[in-house]
Amino acid sequence: MIGLRAALNLPMVLMGLDTDLHVSTEILKMENFILNTREHYKDVLCGPTLMVLVRLLKLPIPEIKVKKRRTGTWGIKTRVFGHQGDPKKGDITYEMIARNKDMGINTAIHDAIARMCYRHHNELSKNSFGKLGWQKAGGAHILLTKEQKLKFSPLTVYNQDLEHYIKNLQMDLLEVFFDKEALHEELNAQKLEVTKHAKEDLEVRKLHQELENSRTIARTKDVEIQKLKNKLQDILGRHRKLRLDRDYLVEELENIQHKQNQDLEKLV
Repeated sequence: MIGLRAALNLPMVLMGLDTDLHVSTEILKMENFILNTREHYKDVLCGPTLMVLVRLLKLPIPEIKVKKRRTGTWGIKTRVFGHQGDPKKGDITYEMIARNKDMGINTAIHDAIARMCYRHHNELSKNSFGKLGWQKAGGAHILLTKEQKLKFSPLTVYNQDLEHYIKNLQMDLLEVFFDKEALHEELNAQKLEVTKHAKEDLEVRKLHQELENSRTIARTKDVEIQKLKNKLQDILGRHRKLRLDRDYLVEELENIQHKQNQDLEKLV
């Protein structure tokens, strides 16, 4: 007999491995889309199985909304419709974040089947779906007691234990995923810090260059000023020499006039 994983062909990504089965409809190539028709589910892993189940239970086709997040991960929101008029079997909604689009869709479908099988296990008791693994509406798996295991068939017990195992794997993957997300955000923050410092360093280098340019201009101006000072000193020196020469000539002229006066007095 086969278990839940084999019966539903649960994606290998839940085991930490890749799967070669990929969705092929055009809608699934988009970054934001909704699965809500039989056509949408026909090429999705476990999609046909889900369609058989909803047809058997006479329920509306579940709706899966897929949206790519700016971090590159995928947000998956699922609504499993219940029976109208029965408050105990209303809609089931749940959300998840997946690193891979196909993995997220496959997990959402698996969880939808497991939750529907538990909610309607009385209706499905005589059907093969009634022996598949169960999840409560909130996502918790059903852990059978020893007494309960004696009441169910070996296949049902096996599938419940398998569901428990799969759920633990999902939680482990989710923990690793969030750790990776946290590291990714930390890395982005460090990159921003490095970029900030790089810009600041560039600004500092620019200021250093401007300061060096100012110093060069100042030194050039100092040289020009010194040249002007030297020229002024030269002019002042020549001015002093001219003044001394003038004073000397004035004195000589006075001596000559005095001597001439004396000579004139002797002649008289």
